[in-house]
Amino acid sequence: MTSQNNDSHRNDSDTDTRKTAMLIFRDEGVDWAQLASDGRSKALFQKLVDWAADLKRRGLYAGVEALAQSGKTVRRKGAGLVIDGPFAEGREAVLGFFLVRVSDIDEACAIAGESPHAEVGGATEVRMLGAFPKP
Repeated sequence: MTSQNNDSHRNDSDTDTRKTAMLIFRDEGVDWAQLASDGRSKALFQKLVDWAADLKRRGLYAGVEALAQSGKTVRRKGAGLVIDGPFAEGREAVLGFFLVRVSDIDEACAIAGESPHAEVGGATEVRMLGAFPKP
């Protein structure tokens, strides 16, 4: 992806050559029941909010969204649509994602490693955004 193909996530500067990476927080590795029983789940959420603010101060922040626990899976089977699920195993469930502006995937991985999600053992998938034709 080139910065010119990523207009929706560019900084105001035309000289910004960074790319956007998505840090996908997965359910894998986190003992949510233990965090809740220890009273640490609210503190973890606040750490994530503070981390987002820190990324913004550092000029790395490009967005963040949490995902609701419920959802549906849509797939075509023959002439009809099947709507069910989601049936992702716990370790595959996506909790939410951060978008960060980085020079490469290595920088994105380093940023993922400093996240509060990583501190509690959470798995984070790191993907660079690719070019997609704009409508």
